Amino acid sequence: MYLFSVKKEKHHISSILPLLLLVVALGFFVLFSNSFSTANISYERELLEQALERSIAQCYALEGSYPVSLEYLTEHYGLTYNEEHFFIDYRYIGGNLWPDITIIERTNP
Repeated sequence: MYLFSVKKEKHHISSILPLLLLVVALGFFVLFSNSFSTANISYERELLEQALERSIAQCYALEGSYPVSLEYLTEHYGLTYNEEHFFIDYRYIGGNLWPDITIIERTNP
């Protein structure tokens, strides 16, 4: 006669299933958070392009010539942007020609 009986428990899928679901849920979270971040940066870039075009056009309408530099737009027309995320290559061509603008996303913001 044994006072204590030892029962062997079998691990069923039902005991592993919650852990497996947690791992899958975390995987989806990481996957979708990256896609939301990419979409957000893309939207931010689009807004920056629109703000630049609007500021340049406003400067031309009010002053009769296009802005000489990006700094001129930030000082006189209130253009602001996230310099950690984007680099703007602004090339002045002439007072009556639209400037050459390239927006480059920085790789390590």
